[in-house]
Amino acid sequence: MFHHGVRSHTDLSAAIYLYRPGDGGLDRVAILLANHMARRGMAVELWMAHLDGVSAHLIDPRVPVRRVAALGGNRRMSMIGQFPALAAMVRRHRPDILYSAGNQSNMLVALACVGTATRSVARISNPILRPGMGDLASWTRLKRFRAINRISDLTIVMGEYDRALLSPSGAVRLLPRPTVTPVMDRVRRQRRPRDADAPVQMLMVGRLVEQKDHATALEALARLSHLDWRLTIAGDGPLRAALAAQADALGIADRVILAGYVADPERLAELMGQADLLLQPSRWEGLCATLIEALACGAGVVATDSTPNIRPVLAAAGQHPPVPIGDSAALARAIERTLASPAPVPLMEAAIRDHGAARALDAYVTAFAELIPSPTPVMLPSPALP
Repeated sequence: MFHHGVRSHTDLSAAIYLYRPGDGGLDRVAILLANHMARRGMAVELWMAHLDGVSAHLIDPRVPVRRVAALGGNRRMSMIGQFPALAAMVRRHRPDILYSAGNQSNMLVALACVGTATRSVARISNPILRPGMGDLASWTRLKRFRAINRISDLTIVMGEYDRALLSPSGAVRLLPRPTVTPVMDRVRRQRRPRDADAPVQMLMVGRLVEQKDHATALEALARLSHLDWRLTIAGDGPLRAALAAQADALGIADRVILAGYVADPERLAELMGQADLLLQPSRWEGLCATLIEALACGAGVVATDSTPNIRPVLAAAGQHPPVPIGDSAALARAIERTLASPAPVPLMEAAIRDHGAARALDAYVTAFAELIPSPTPVMLPSPALP
């Protein structure tokens, strides 16, 4: 339970709502934030509907975890059913901040704080407007996101594009994505010059789902049979069998390794340190953590135009401009051009410096603290005066 008295920055208390410690970027950011605040001696708790998940082992033992009672059914319906329990927890434990890990929980968190002193903080974890959305769908989605922003005390976004969309409806803060760890910095420093006689090592990281569009990358690589390349896919999901079958049909199965989900952050950083290129063929993304992680480890990146938020990062890092979504020919050309003219590693490192985990997490904590009003000093009369 959180306690309140005379307030200072370090007295800030926060509850971080995360549906389940899964394999997505929003899950890792929420856990990193909780761990960071606990190590700074702040009062922080994780509130979760499900305590099990592939990233549960990343939670620092110093972080208390509370379960939010949840109904059965799919994720969206389960979150709707959690409202009474979450609202009751806010009133019982009275944290200064209730933080939502991502898009799906932003409305739940904002509504749970209505009528209390707890400040709700939303986070945009996937694009507000997805590439290829029709006019009506875009209008409806933007209206919904702006409505949630109006009842939130603050919304954190990861790119200027999203900030411009939401700013008319309430408080919005553009903050770096907490991504780059000391392990990634070490991997980059230990990176060796590429052996020209060795196969080109390529990597894809992400769930094997439609959003990540691994299929387009496999088609692109099949066009590059004249190059000696190998691809490792780190991730798991419902499309695993279909991707294996596609690689076999394209005649590239002997060059593709389906490595499964890599739970150990150090092992994932090592894979990025060994890769020449990260391929990011997603159909939509918020900012894309793996892109930043790869650059931090010294690997080049070829990506689709899954969000306007990645364009400044790629340009600053000297990477190929993003290519059209679903265009395997354009992706193949970008891969070949990037291999022919790789960007210098120091340029990549400079481009993602602001996304250092500790620095970015401190910015989150500062944003939280600014939401809490400072105590108003009261002038007391001097007993020496009449």
